[in-house]
Amino acid sequence: MRNQQAAAAHPKLLSFHTVLALTVIGALPVSAQSLADALGRMDKTAQQFKAVAADIRRDTYTAVINEHDIDMGTIKARREKSHGTRMLIDFTSPDAKTVSIDGPNVSVYLPKSRTVDVYDIGSKRNLVDQFLLLGFGATSADLKEHYDVTLIGVEKVGTENTWHLQLVPKSADVLQHLKKAELWIDQTSGLPAQQRFMLSAGGDFQLVMFSNVKFNPPLSEGALKLNYPKGVTVEHPRL
Repeated sequence: MRNQQAAAAHPKLLSFHTVLALTVIGALPVSAQSLADALGRMDKTAQQFKAVAADIRRDTYTAVINEHDIDMGTIKARREKSHGTRMLIDFTSPDAKTVSIDGPNVSVYLPKSRTVDVYDIGSKRNLVDQFLLLGFGATSADLKEHYDVTLIGVEKVGTENTWHLQLVPKSADVLQHLKKAELWIDQTSGLPAQQRFMLSAGGDFQLVMFSNVKFNPPLSEGALKLNYPKGVTVEHPRL
C-alpha cells in the first residue's frame, strides 16, 4: 500500500524507472539475438550454397592522396566438389580487366597490354578467399574460427534490410593485410549486399557493393573460364 501511494505521489519517477528498466532488459537480448539471427541465416544459406553471380562495384580508397578508384563489372563463383571455389571477376569499367581464381592460381588478363599474369598463390589461397569471397557460403563456424565477430547494427543497403557485422582477424599474418572487415548481410538471402575491407591503419579501404545477385545460378565450366585471344603474352610473376 505504501509503495502504491509512493508511486501515485511520483508518477513521473515511476514512468522514468519503468522505461529505464524496460529499455535495459529489452535492449541487451535484442543485440545478442540479432547477431544469432544473422549467423543463423548465413548458416542456412551456406548449406544451400553452390554458386553465385552478381554485378559488382568496387571503390578502392587511398587515404594519403584522398583518392577513390571505382571499378565496375561482374562476379561469378562456384563451389567445386573439392570444396574449393572457382571465381571469375570481369571488370568492364573504367578499364577492362579479368581476374580468374582457379585452384592455386590467380590469373589477371589485361586486354590493353595483351598480357596475362599468372600467380601461384599456393598456401595463400585461403587469404584470397577471405578477401574476395567473405560471406559467400561461409558458415558461422568459419567466421568465428578466423575472426572476432560483432554486430554493429541493422541497416538499409539500397532497399534491402541488412545485418552490419564487424570481423577482426585473429591471425597476426592476416592482420598485416587486413585490419578488419565489415559485412552487410541481406536478411532475406543471407548473402553479402556489401563488404568493406580496412587495409591499413591509415584509412585505406576497399568497399565492394553487389547488385542483381543470383543465388545458385547454373554456371558451366565455360562461364568460369578465362578466355583471351591468341598472341597474348603469358607471364608468371613471383609474389
